[in-house]
Amino acid sequence: MAIDTDEIALILSGVKILQDLDVEVIEDIAEHIEIAEFHAGDMVVEKGQMGNRIYFIFEGKVEVQIPDLQGDIKRRIMLKKGEVVGEISLLINSTYSADIVAQTDTTAFFLNRQNFKDLIEKHPEFAEVMNQLMTSRMAQNGGINRVSKYELRGKLGEGNMATVFNAWDPELEREVAIKMLKYKLAYDDRFVDRFEREARTIASLNHPNIVNVFEVIEEFSTRFIVMEKLHGQNLLAILKNKGPLDLNETREILSQVASALQYAHNHGDRGIVHRDIKPSNIVVDAYGNIKLTDFGIASPPQDHDVNIEGTPSYIAPEIINGDLLDGRADIYALGVMAFHMLTKSLPFSASTLGKLLQMQVNHEPPDIRINVPDIDDELADFIESALSKDPDDRISDWNEIRRILRPAGRFHLKLDPDELAVTIRFRDTSYQQSASFINAMQKLLQEEGFNHQIEVHRGSGEEE
Repeated sequence: MAIDTDEIALILSGVKILQDLDVEVIEDIAEHIEIAEFHAGDMVVEKGQMGNRIYFIFEGKVEVQIPDLQGDIKRRIMLKKGEVVGEISLLINSTYSADIVAQTDTTAFFLNRQNFKDLIEKHPEFAEVMNQLMTSRMAQNGGINRVSKYELRGKLGEGNMATVFNAWDPELEREVAIKMLKYKLAYDDRFVDRFEREARTIASLNHPNIVNVFEVIEEFSTRFIVMEKLHGQNLLAILKNKGPLDLNETREILSQVASALQYAHNHGDRGIVHRDIKPSNIVVDAYGNIKLTDFGIASPPQDHDVNIEGTPSYIAPEIINGDLLDGRADIYALGVMAFHMLTKSLPFSASTLGKLLQMQVNHEPPDIRINVPDIDDELADFIESALSKDPDDRISDWNEIRRILRPAGRFHLKLDPDELAVTIRFRDTSYQQSASFINAMQKLLQEEGFNHQIEVHRGSGEEE
């Protein structure tokens, strides 16, 4: 059967999963299409064979024969013109899980493995279509319900880089979250390196206010990060629902973020810079405890020029200028977040990205005292200093920052009549060594429903 490329492109544009692709992308796919013909009764794909093709049905009908555990046919699905078969086995680099049999004389277009891989690498839009197809089959009845030992129980959310699933660890009997790198990035070595760096970075951190990572899994032609399941709302959602926070609520959250950042900045030989501090990366549970998440672009301090990465409204001027950066970039973002929490607005906003970045570099931020007249001088001065354009002018002493952000009365143990305070003292123990105990204790208190607050101090009088 001879069909020219233009006609194939026209036919492919009518395939449901390809309908939103640009004409140029569909034309490129058509250039790589091959044609297969089957007679009624022919096996299109055979269970157990390696998935090497994705088929687009052009004419005829095929039947997917899904077996049960004993090998008998449990379910039959009829597919006709415009539908796709074989894509999951090709995507996850596995054998076919069912027989597919032509019910009539059938013509199908197909991409072989190499052409498919090349097109995904070349066209992120095509990769995104395949990613949506894949994620639609994950955690669904009759779909892909397991990653390694973990049982998938539903989709939690989705970002530019990854899709996050709720999952169950049957060995340790606990809920976990699993982050799957999207296919448009899974074939890009640079992004795979970044994704794995996120896992290595967080896994090396052990702090009550930083999300725990358990392992990285390479499966289904992509990468998965298995991490603790967080319970609560991200700070951005809280601000949208509640509006500006009061001064003590703001301090409660900022002090915990500062604790996590102080620890990360002092971790290892060079420290870890988060580089994307913002409300949506702060999860607050029902007891006011926070977890810092999404170290996706976290890195050691830079010793060379870097690309602009992060969220524009929170990017420090030195990043925009391409200068060297260190932990003071996180302090700038902490200042932006403090302004946002107290006012529900950002220090800088503009109609275009270019104008916003220009304001970040050249414009002085508004005085927080105008928007929050009752703010104390120390907190107002912290925000002003944190938002300094020159990192050398920015407050950078973490002990001083932690002192300023300390919530009123937090360390004086002024208890209400219904409160109980318990003190646990560690001697000759670092935060790294004690963090696993603190995390376990926090989890137990949450599971038992105790309204609690955990505070950590150093014997020198400094907060840890």
